[in-house]
Amino acid sequence: MIILLFIVTLLFIYFEQEVFSTSFYKLKTDKLNLKKGPIRIVQLSDLHSKSFGRQNRRLIQKIKRLNPDFIVTTGDMITSTDSNGNAFLDVVTACASKYPIFYIEGNHEITAKYDTLNQETRWYEAYLKSLEDLGVHLLNNESRKVTINEDELYIYGLTVPLAHYYSVPVHIQKQVSVKEIKQVSEVLPNLEEGHFNILLAHNPFLANLYEQHGFDHVYCGHVHGGALRLPLIGGVLSPERKLFPKYSAGVYQIGKMKMIVSRGLGRLRLFNRPDIVVIEIYPK
Repeated sequence: MIILLFIVTLLFIYFEQEVFSTSFYKLKTDKLNLKKGPIRIVQLSDLHSKSFGRQNRRLIQKIKRLNPDFIVTTGDMITSTDSNGNAFLDVVTACASKYPIFYIEGNHEITAKYDTLNQETRWYEAYLKSLEDLGVHLLNNESRKVTINEDELYIYGLTVPLAHYYSVPVHIQKQVSVKEIKQVSEVLPNLEEGHFNILLAHNPFLANLYEQHGFDHVYCGHVHGGALRLPLIGGVLSPERKLFPKYSAGVYQIGKMKMIVSRGLGRLRLFNRPDIVVIEIYPK
């Protein structure tokens, strides 16, 4: 009986870490015509260099089955202590020729840039160059216009300063500014009036700043779904070591803005399977 219980426990742990869940969100807007059908977006977040099968084959197959109009990533696709970014580069290599990919940096990317290992090997700069060579749109406090079936929208990428995260290593504080931002306008231009504007930002806890700037949608990650999720309660612990974080997963209505928070793909989790988010945008 004990052996059976042990085997069942191992299978459950494997299931929780390795078997995807897909969160589908159907959202409406009056800013797009969408005469040829809805726009489908796949959001990937917080991979932390995890591979689902050899060369991330299972993740790649899942993305191809979902067949999005484009892919957005919302930070921490690597871990700051890595020596390469091959786990995500495998995904990009397989998908970038078919789906436009938009990439922002999370706190782990920013930390990797100034980590001691990167100072010696420059692996992180090589990783970013590989992404660019494969056609990924790196958005570091900038925007891109995207046209899908004659509909135009704008995607903005915000690099949230390390000051907005739990802790910053002392040696990094000496190399990079960790000043907090008080308004998004400090680092991003004004929005394109009358257009549909999407923000990619790793940290959801600046939601009020995003709403004040006027975004229609904001896509975030960072919280890993709260690591452990409980029925009726939701996420239990944030990376900031705070219990029951306000934003851990799902869609949040903040003023006129909708914020979508992914539970992420990597790291240890319980009752909180790896999460692939699919956003479908429909006309009102």
